[in-house]
Amino acid sequence: MSVRRTTHQLGSGMIVSGPPEPPKERAPAVGLRAAPYTGGDVRKSGELGKMFDIPAVEPGAPSRPVSKSHSGPLARSAPSSGSGPVPRKTSGPLAQIPPTGLITSGPARSSGGQPEQSPRPARKNKGEAYGGAVTAPEEEAFAFGVSRVWRWVLVGVFVAGLAAGAFVWVAVGRPEILIGVAALMAAVGVLAVWNWSMGRKEVERFWRCYPNTSIDSRNLPIGKFVKITGHVTCGSIPLESSYRNISRCIYASTELYEYKHFTWGLKYAERYVADFYISDPDTGTRFLVRAGNGARVTSFVKPSTVMEINKDNKELSPDFLSWLTEHNITSGSHIMRLKEGYIKEGNTASVMGILRKHENLIMIDPPADIVSTGCQWRRFFFPMSVEGLILLGDERPDEVVYQV
Repeated sequence: MSVRRTTHQLGSGMIVSGPPEPPKERAPAVGLRAAPYTGGDVRKSGELGKMFDIPAVEPGAPSRPVSKSHSGPLARSAPSSGSGPVPRKTSGPLAQIPPTGLITSGPARSSGGQPEQSPRPARKNKGEAYGGAVTAPEEEAFAFGVSRVWRWVLVGVFVAGLAAGAFVWVAVGRPEILIGVAALMAAVGVLAVWNWSMGRKEVERFWRCYPNTSIDSRNLPIGKFVKITGHVTCGSIPLESSYRNISRCIYASTELYEYKHFTWGLKYAERYVADFYISDPDTGTRFLVRAGNGARVTSFVKPSTVMEINKDNKELSPDFLSWLTEHNITSGSHIMRLKEGYIKEGNTASVMGILRKHENLIMIDPPADIVSTGCQWRRFFFPMSVEGLILLGDERPDEVVYQV
């Protein structure tokens, strides 16, 4: 009995033996359908919505917006008549970044103000607008480094010397001791007058000549007294001058002088300094200078004369009269001179203080103790000391404002 062989051809073109296999029937898909597009709405996602007890919404039914939903596409308001992209509101920490793009951070100091707020200061009552986040610094303040005890000891020695000289003169008839003590007292007196009259200039000269600290980013002199000179940048609160409204300053002062009794006397003064940043020009290292929040600061910033008013040209300055009225200052009949000084963002300045570090933030804080110049015998100066941070404005301000 012969067996009949059958062949058939596959779909690939190959011919094989055997009968062709019957086609397999595919089971119909029951209950399967394409997943609907939810647009980020959990209520349309079926089982996922049930896990969070969110009622499902049937397809085609209008959905009610959920006000607290943080998923899905960003809500956009209807565009106005103009063209262009619709602005998007931001919230959270990014909305609190100041105009410089920098955030003042680090360990908090006790203060009565709110440094994180950045109100635009008004022309009137700037101190109230800034709150406790700024400092009203002393300008060119210094003290003699010789303690009060030693001063009284010196006075006692001179009194004793005069008494001894007078006794010898009367008893023996030789006035040499008295003349010597008197000459020594005269020399010390002249030296004291010289120190008192030129002390402010000498203190400023000393700190301006003080060498800048060499900064090594890999080995910072933490806890040491440093001097950094570089371009400054505003912190969270930029300042503004009172009269000319010069904006984005880290230091601003307005001083009104009145001439009477053959001398100029200070009649009114505003001085403000806030936290700011300074950059080392060699390494690019940026430091946060914590000069605000009531910190002790001694500033050496030279103001420039804005105007000089007397009884002849008073009517020609309505802005000045308005400024006097706003600050409750009487004009009087004496000659007055208005000066303003400032350190504007992008200018060059010098700051001296103690270097600190908190996590990744490098700061310059006021020294805890007074800083002395030491004896300058070649210049005939006693030791003179200052307190707090030392802020020096550039004697020749930059003509070009650096964009930071």
